[in-house]
Amino acid sequence: MTDRMRTFVRQVATTGATTPPHRPCRTLAVALLLLAALAIAFTVPAAAHAGQPAGQSGVHQSQQPDRRADGGATVRTDGRTDGRTDGQSDRQAGGAVSITDDTGREVRLPHPARRIVALYGAFNELLAAMDMTDRVAARTAADEEPAAIRSLPVIGTHMRPSPEMVAAVAPDLVLQMEGRREAGEAVEGLRALGIPVAVFRVGSFGELFGALRRMGTLTGEPQRATALEAALRTRLDAVAARVADRPRPAVFFEVRYPNLLAAGADSIVTDIIAHAGGRNCVTAEGRVARLSEEELLRLDPAVYLLQRGPMNPEPEPPATRPHYATLSAIRNGRVREVDEARYSRPGPRAVDAVEELARYLHPDVWGTTPATPAADRKQTAP
Repeated sequence: MTDRMRTFVRQVATTGATTPPHRPCRTLAVALLLLAALAIAFTVPAAAHAGQPAGQSGVHQSQQPDRRADGGATVRTDGRTDGRTDGQSDRQAGGAVSITDDTGREVRLPHPARRIVALYGAFNELLAAMDMTDRVAARTAADEEPAAIRSLPVIGTHMRPSPEMVAAVAPDLVLQMEGRREAGEAVEGLRALGIPVAVFRVGSFGELFGALRRMGTLTGEPQRATALEAALRTRLDAVAARVADRPRPAVFFEVRYPNLLAAGADSIVTDIIAHAGGRNCVTAEGRVARLSEEELLRLDPAVYLLQRGPMNPEPEPPATRPHYATLSAIRNGRVREVDEARYSRPGPRAVDAVEELARYLHPDVWGTTPATPAADRKQTAP
């Protein structure tokens, strides 16, 4: 009620109070005027409030949050979620995510990972294949793939990362491959600093896809992980259909020479060979197996693969090595040098390795013989 209306009501009331009792008609009129004044006094402010522009009713409409019934994020009435940028989904900015890694440890994050340090390079390639290269915060000295990470800070090596350098890039997740004791010590050092670390064991495509799915969970992008797994499985199935009825030659995979190391039964290489239509002639447990030359001669593989990379930087052609000339693979010219990063690093390129090796082992299935690398020609016995 305004000051002017209050004055008017008081005047009417005063008039009614001073009206002589012998003039009832006048008294009735005054009472009616008083009622009318009161009605006007309460109607005008309401009308004025109703005419106020939308969004100016005390609290701005776009500033009034509407709490979700499930107790989750607060959603504003303008369609955006409090504290989020346009286009950011509820899932991406969502709550806690958790997995159990391959050491049996629960890894729980308060929100999906946005700054990731992969101490094993293949995990960077998986992130890139899911279009999440922008979440990689740093790299190890040996990792340069994908090319977009080459300008990132270097935090040490796969086996011996610097905890201080890792902490300096403020990751919300570190990924590590289960391996030797040094790798485990590095993990514990990072966890002591409060940095979440997920450790995966990948010795087959089944384990690779299991790690991929959990990476999708930790990044809040399970649908991307599912799509990538489906695409890779489709390619593997296509190769399997072509080599299903073909004989499976015995294949030897050289990890290092001299001090000969071979791919063991628990290596991703064994699964690559199997998917390509061959069989690893080394059945010793573990990712790598130490073999004598006598054992190699006894196995007498039909195909000899030797990798080139950090583990085997300058492999000597097998045909020039003492005693190797008697191997069936050497005598028949079935020796091939391959890329270590493609065959021994379990990531998306392992499927490339399957397709490449299947064509080499079974060229007749594809109708053409793959080009023989120069290394093959040098290694073939005369």
